Amino acid sequence: MITVVGVLVALLAPRAYRWVDRTAVRASIADVSAFYNQARLGAMLRGSRVRIDFSPALLSATYEGIEDSTFLTVNGPATDGVELRVSRRTIRIQPNGLGWGGANTKLVLRRGEAAESLTISREGRLKHWR
Repeated sequence: MITVVGVLVALLAPRAYRWVDRTAVRASIADVSAFYNQARLGAMLRGSRVRIDFSPALLSATYEGIEDSTFLTVNGPATDGVELRVSRRTIRIQPNGLGWGGANTKLVLRRGEAAESLTISREGRLKHWR
């Protein structure tokens, strides 16, 4: 009986770890996407340029003007053990929702063998790649 349990654990444990990694990456993708969409909407609603800073520990959005004003901060993917790689750490969104200075910015989120990416186009659109 103990041998059977040992064999089952040996077979199922790697699958469980992969499932946990995939779940963490997908949750981080959803969090980063929601953050980006909120920051973009903030730029359009206020009619002000927004600077978005991506870092593994903290995601922040700041209205730019005479005096900068941070209006949105979210814990980064590192809090869930997910690694974040970004081709451009800082991008800007114009008041009309179009991106500026961040054409084809790529965000790769990885944990273990699980990895997914997001691409931000110059038009400000967000594309999820699996």
